[in-house]
Amino acid sequence: MAISLKLKGVNALKEQLSEESTKLINQAQRISAFRAVSDLVFATPVDSGRARSAWSLNTSKGLVDSQEGSLAPTPTIRLGPVPSDKIETLYITNGTPYIQDLNAGSSLQAPARFIETTVSKYFSIKGSVARIL
Repeated sequence: MAISLKLKGVNALKEQLSEESTKLINQAQRISAFRAVSDLVFATPVDSGRARSAWSLNTSKGLVDSQEGSLAPTPTIRLGPVPSDKIETLYITNGTPYIQDLNAGSSLQAPARFIETTVSKYFSIKGSVARIL
């Protein structure tokens, strides 16, 4: 003898839980990214302050903010509402023309690959994460 049960609303509950989980993952990822950017600001060697002030966190791969006129050590954050429909990709960028040189160890104030070292505290990375866009 078999029993069959029809549960109404299970699919809707499954979808709701999936959306909640996705949103929580995105929120956790943003918290880690905020921390990474904050650490990058303080790890960036300072001469004029331009490289330190040019950090940006956004959801667009092509968006690089050079902030050439700014000397305030505050990163630019461009994020919309936390999505619940997909896991978002975040980009940490720095548009200063010499940030690659700084990351290569051109300054005595920070070791080579300080960007990878800093980001790896919050995200699992493989190889070099700093590249020219």
